[in-house]
Amino acid sequence: MIYTLPFQYPTDIPATWLKGLLASHRIKLEYDFEAPHDGDTFHKVTGTLEDLINFHRDIDGPGQSFPVDEFKEFAEENNMYVQL
Repeated sequence: MIYTLPFQYPTDIPATWLKGLLASHRIKLEYDFEAPHDGDTFHKVTGTLEDLINFHRDIDGPGQSFPVDEFKEFAEENNMYVQL
């Protein structure tokens, strides 16, 4: 199943690193150019649930325990994907 979720651009990682993560996890970023870089308006990321989990886990970094169950709940509650 494909998910489209809100995504707030992380201000603490370089854009080139984020681009690499997006590519390696097969995630599509829909960037809202009108949104402030660190504002409350969110961009969107689209991918499979497993790819989105791994993408967010990598953003959190190796020292953190990623809350997979909470992320799955978040994905189910906030999925904006519309199948045409």
